[in-house]
Amino acid sequence: MLGMGLSLTRKEFANIFLRPKAVLVGLAAQMLALPVLAFAIAYIFPVPPEIKVGLFLVAICPGGATSNLLNYLLNGNLALCVSLTIINSFLTQITIPLLLNFALGFFMHSGDVDIQLSFWETLQHIFLITLVPVVVGIIVTHYKPSFAEKIRKPMKWTMPVLMAIALLGAILLEKKDKIVEMTTSDYVTIVPMTLLLNIGALFIGYYIARWSKLSKKSSVTISLEVGLHNTVLAIYIATAILKIPIMALPAIVYALFTFFTSAAFGVWKSGTKIPLRSLFTGKKTS
Repeated sequence: MLGMGLSLTRKEFANIFLRPKAVLVGLAAQMLALPVLAFAIAYIFPVPPEIKVGLFLVAICPGGATSNLLNYLLNGNLALCVSLTIINSFLTQITIPLLLNFALGFFMHSGDVDIQLSFWETLQHIFLITLVPVVVGIIVTHYKPSFAEKIRKPMKWTMPVLMAIALLGAILLEKKDKIVEMTTSDYVTIVPMTLLLNIGALFIGYYIARWSKLSKKSSVTISLEVGLHNTVLAIYIATAILKIPIMALPAIVYALFTFFTSAAFGVWKSGTKIPLRSLFTGKKTS
């Protein structure tokens, strides 16, 4: 997030809120269109109801850090990306309990479940992990532009490396803790559903933005925000709050491939290439 802040200016952030159309379109795609798509996929596929709810749960969770990283590497609209991540993280405090209870009632015929997400934990997460580093980056860029330019290049390759280490660590910890066991049959059942959700989300996000006459840059940003989700939150809700481990399977499978499919979609639609050579040299390519 510090690296993204180094590529932003105060004017770019101000323009997002002075012209909020892009934010409103992005939120509509995330909060309205995506749950409808996830519900339709879950309804059609003949899988256990817990898997149906688990797929729906993935769709109603906010975007994660991976969407921010991809937008950075693809020269996306970073101000829009960060704004959507922050706003959506707060809105889901309300929407996740409401929509998840709807899915539980429809697919599993269960009564209302008390789903409480910690508002203060979300506030601390957004403030410390997202907002503060971005603001620091913007301040450094404004007052020390030459220094910002100097460290921006190594940041270009440091960020993907750090993300890869974090993802690898998460996978190893998950295997160590054995949150939920998965079989080959589980993968065969769940991969088509999650792949359809991911690809459908990317296309929906992109074309809703384009039909709203937003720029290609903003449209790619919105598509990545809609296509990538905080699967860690989905796994936490399924296993720790609802205590239904099987419900976490769609989130686990979704996390395995969506970075790569979303990156391929972003490269295709933006026309921006992110070869490894450019990450280590800091030179931009298009």
